[in-house]
Amino acid sequence: MAPGEKQESIAGKLAGFVHALTYESLPEDMRDLAKNRILDALSCAYAGRNLPHSRTAVEIAKNSPGNCTVIGHPIKTALLDGVMANSVLAHSILQEDTAFMGHPGTMMVPVALAVGEQEKASGKEGLAAIVAGYELMGRISMGVYPMAMSAFRPGPIMGTFGAAATAGKLMKLDVEKLTHGLGYAASLAPGLPNEGWWGGTMEPMFEAGVCARIGVLSAGLARGGATAAPRVLDGRHGFLRCWAGNTEKAALITEGLGKTYLMSQVVVKPFPACGINQLPIQAALPLAKLGLRAKDISRIVEKTRPGGTSYAGSDFPGPFDSQFQAQMSMQFCAAATILGRPVDSLSFYAEHYEDPEVAELAKKVELLCEEGRVKPRFEVYTRDGRVFTAEEETVDQAPRTPSREGMEQKFRRLATDFLGEQRVDQIIELVMNLEKLADLRELTAELSVYGK
Repeated sequence: MAPGEKQESIAGKLAGFVHALTYESLPEDMRDLAKNRILDALSCAYAGRNLPHSRTAVEIAKNSPGNCTVIGHPIKTALLDGVMANSVLAHSILQEDTAFMGHPGTMMVPVALAVGEQEKASGKEGLAAIVAGYELMGRISMGVYPMAMSAFRPGPIMGTFGAAATAGKLMKLDVEKLTHGLGYAASLAPGLPNEGWWGGTMEPMFEAGVCARIGVLSAGLARGGATAAPRVLDGRHGFLRCWAGNTEKAALITEGLGKTYLMSQVVVKPFPACGINQLPIQAALPLAKLGLRAKDISRIVEKTRPGGTSYAGSDFPGPFDSQFQAQMSMQFCAAATILGRPVDSLSFYAEHYEDPEVAELAKKVELLCEEGRVKPRFEVYTRDGRVFTAEEETVDQAPRTPSREGMEQKFRRLATDFLGEQRVDQIIELVMNLEKLADLRELTAELSVYGK
C-alpha cells in the first residue's frame, strides 16, 4: 500500500461485492437455491398465518397503510411494517431454513419481496438480492462466531446485515451508499436476549422481523444521505469487538468473497421444531414402531455432541406451557417422537403441547453430551429390563437438503389448504421462473389473496 493510501474497509469490500453482483454472474445452482428459498419461506408464512404471534404482527401492520403486500392477507401496508409482518410469518412455525447461527430465509425473502415490490425490481434483481443477503449474513457470522456473550440470540443480529444488503441492492445504491447502509446495520442492530425460549413467550418470534425492518431502514438511511463510520465493523469500538470481543476473525469476512457462495451451507427443517431437534427426531423415529407407552419406560438417555444442550430452551424437561417450549425442548421432542406423536405437524405442537403422556415421558429423558459424538443416539430402558437403541449409521441428509422437489412438496403440503391447488401451482410456476418476470409485483400480487 502506498504511503498515505487508505486501506479499504471491510464494509467497503462487502459493499463492492453486493454492488457488482448480478443474476448473470451467479452460478446456476445459486439461482435455483434462491428460488427454493422463496418457496420455503412462503410455505412457513402460509402455514403460520393464523398463529397468535402472526396475527399480532399483521394487526400492527394494518395501522400503517401503504403498498407492501402482506403474505396471505388481503391488505397493503407501509414498507417497514410489512417487512416486519412478513418476517414474523416466515418464522412463525419454526420450520424455516438454518445457517449462519440463524434463519436467513425469515429475513432475506420478506425483504426482497417487499423492497422489490416497492422498487418495481425484476425477478432477476430479486434473486441476486437474496443471494447477496445470505452472503452478507454468513460472512458477518464468520467474523463473530463464537459470540463473546452467549446469552444473545445471534441469528437476527447477523441477519440485519443481510437485510440491509438485500434492500440496498434492490434500491440500486452505489458502493459508497451500500457501505453506509452496512454501517447502519452494524450500528442499529439490537442486542437480543435469548431468554424468551425459556419462558415460552412470543418475543423470539418478533426478533427477526424487527431486525429485517432495521436492515431496510439502514439501506433507506444511506439512500437518504446518512453516513456511517468506515471502520464500523473492525474498528477499535466496532461491531466485531462488541459481539466477538475481538477482531481476530475479521479476515474471514472477506476471504473468498465473490468466489464461493455461503448460501450452499443452508439446510432446511423437516420438522417444525428447533434446529437442535431435527437430527434427534430423525434418529428416534424407528423407536416409535415399538409401540411403547410412557408407563413402560423407566428412562431414556439421549446422547448428543459436546455443547449440544447449551442453546436456550433446549434442555427443558417441562412443564410445557406453550408451543415454543415444546418445539425447543429436546426432552419434549424425544418423548413425542418415541411415543409416535405426529412430530412433523405444526398443529401437534401448537395444540397439544400439554399432552400429559409426553410430559410424563419427557421427565425421564436424560441428556448426555458425549465427547467426540456427532450423531445423536438414544437408549430406551423399559421397566421390564429391556433396552432399545437408535442411532443412524449414516445420517440421511436428504430431508435437510433444500432441493427443488422437496421445497415444492413442502409448499404444497403447507399452503394448499389455504390457497387451493390452482393458486399453489400458479405461485410455484412464478417462483421457479422468476428470472422471466420484469416486475416482482407479478409474484407479490398472487401472495395476498383470500383462501379458496
